[in-house]
Amino acid sequence: MEFLGTIPGEPYTLQTNVYVRGSGDGRIIGREMRFHLWFDPAAGFHNYAILWNPDAITFFVDDVPIRRYERKTELTFPDRPMWAYGSIWDASDWATDHGRYRADYRYQPFVARFDRFVVAGCGPGAPPSCRP
Repeated sequence: MEFLGTIPGEPYTLQTNVYVRGSGDGRIIGREMRFHLWFDPAAGFHNYAILWNPDAITFFVDDVPIRRYERKTELTFPDRPMWAYGSIWDASDWATDHGRYRADYRYQPFVARFDRFVVAGCGPGAPPSCRP
């Protein structure tokens, strides 16, 4: 999940990404999807979650499902372990109305905080009885 730059007065945009076999080249249909949030994510804490099972990957915001990426074929569904990492980077050239609203470095350092971060799951070789 990525928070993309916002345009003043407009809703924040959250982008979800699904990579298949390490591909991020855009040839996989459905790799990226963008959603306008119904709140200001900088104003307080919110819960973001990903539920990945053999049939689908579902993305949640405050327990509301915002995207379901279903397994249609083996070729269009991830078969490698998921990676989760947090970072802040400047995407002013493409994420903010094509550079119209650039990052304002007068407000740095830019800080993100993660609270109650939980990772639970079953490995690829786990028995069907595994329920994280």
